[in-house]
Amino acid sequence: MRQLRELRHQRRLATLIVVTLMVGLLSTSCGLSKHELAGDAGTHADIGKGGSGSASHADWNHSGGGGGGGDKDDEPVVSAPGETVALLHPKPPVVTIQPPVMLDQPTEQQTDFVTTKGEKLVALTFDDGPDSHYTPAILDILKAKKIHATFFTVGIQVKKYGKVMRRIRDEGSEIGNHSYAHKDLSKLDSDPIMNQIKWTDALINNQIGYVPHLVRAPYGATSPLLKQIVKDNGRELIGWTVDTRDWAGSSVAAMRANVNKNTHPGGIILMHSFGSKHIRNTVELLPLIIKDLQNKGYTFVTVSELLAAKAHSNHAKTKNG
Repeated sequence: MRQLRELRHQRRLATLIVVTLMVGLLSTSCGLSKHELAGDAGTHADIGKGGSGSASHADWNHSGGGGGGGDKDDEPVVSAPGETVALLHPKPPVVTIQPPVMLDQPTEQQTDFVTTKGEKLVALTFDDGPDSHYTPAILDILKAKKIHATFFTVGIQVKKYGKVMRRIRDEGSEIGNHSYAHKDLSKLDSDPIMNQIKWTDALINNQIGYVPHLVRAPYGATSPLLKQIVKDNGRELIGWTVDTRDWAGSSVAAMRANVNKNTHPGGIILMHSFGSKHIRNTVELLPLIIKDLQNKGYTFVTVSELLAAKAHSNHAKTKNG
């Protein structure tokens, strides 16, 4: 009996020794020491908090670009799901913040359009759109009156309101380039000027299928460099002869009197289809000046039609003179 108890005790000791050895071997081969486990956990914690890689991404996001933050004259493209733009110039950086369109006082700019004798042509123009409120209201009036106008559009608005752009095109009005972000082009160097024009060209082409021929400088502010760039690219830089001052909050009565007093054959009337709460006065003004000018015998045309009339007039003068 005593021998049986000793035998059982020896077996238990042997089993315990074997189990202990197996555990030791497993721990050594797998490297699962408490110290190593703590070290691995610390490594993952560092990555989660943002190591050198995370810091790099944080700096990129803060600066808005890589390699020193990029060109301050570069304007962002506001991306929309499923939308692609084949840019005609180096692609601007992509961000998710839409820069505002700053509507400010235009520079006085006179455009001398003299048409053939007896013709009373005038062009209505609208800057800074499109949008989803005022531009459609203006289009409704033009459609009801069977009149075409010219819309000088801003790139960041073009991308956002493609449906309105296509409506402008489909209803027979004309579209021009009014820069990408409504910057004062007269203060920019060659490359930033080209970017402002080319980015908008690409966006307009993406929405309506063609690149506009006409360019209007924001605020009407031009420079010899801007004029040369536009000319070298085979484009027309367009100003105006009558500023309604709708951007300044002028009353409907004051704007109506201004248009009636200062409109002459070959005139270009400046209005806006986006930019401030004052544009509601423009919507109210539009049918009034259409009626007034039609009663005076004026015919409404697009700017390109006005240019064609001017070219015809100049040709006739040359031929007869």
